Amino acid sequence: MANGFMPYNGPSEIDGKPIKGIITGTNNPSLNVKTSDMLQLFIMPTASKPSDAIRNGDDSSVCGDCAHRPILVAAAKAAAKTQAEKDAVVATCYVEVGKSVNAVYKATYPEHGEAKRKPPVRFGAWGEPTAIPFDIIAGYTSDGHTGYTHRWRECDQRFRQYLMASVDSAEEYAEASAMGWRCFRVRKANEPILPNEIMCPASKEGGFKTTCNVCLLCAGTSKPAKDIVIIEHGIGIK
Repeated sequence: MANGFMPYNGPSEIDGKPIKGIITGTNNPSLNVKTSDMLQLFIMPTASKPSDAIRNGDDSSVCGDCAHRPILVAAAKAAAKTQAEKDAVVATCYVEVGKSVNAVYKATYPEHGEAKRKPPVRFGAWGEPTAIPFDIIAGYTSDGHTGYTHRWRECDQRFRQYLMASVDSAEEYAEASAMGWRCFRVRKANEPILPNEIMCPASKEGGFKTTCNVCLLCAGTSKPAKDIVIIEHGIGIK
């Protein structure tokens, strides 16, 4: 029996190219240590397996112009003029697509299934939730959820209710906040926590006080809570 189903198979809201959304964990719980037991929504292009997509650019259909896309990180490194500038450019996406994401892509899932278990859902184990129509995402929020978007400027603004604006600077934080978003900000270890922020309580710097499936603060404006901040933790961060 498949450990998931496909709630969406159609054009990307980003560029119109074919993508699929797959929810996993419907029969067996996730082994993710930080999130603990959550259903996981993967958003991926249909044209290329994820490990190929991040190299050939097909990931643009599910990641948009996110600055953390490997192909854009590589372009930034190539454009750097000095060795110091090159060294400062590191891989910042936290998802290792060559493992679980490729496995999900290769597996076969039924369309429009229903989870027998009802843990909260994590929107965007890989991929941009706003690449999927809003009403489909909204239909999976009743049992709790977390989610993030780097497309907070241009996406359907109704996503503010369910997703956090993923921001990478104090300037972006101010801009997204002014647009009505709650924010999840990635900061450098030496940067201060801003007045309306709290450290992610499921993070190392937050003392691992809880797990995402219990906390559920990263749920957009549906949770009247402070914004969340975490120290940068991408693949290339040491």
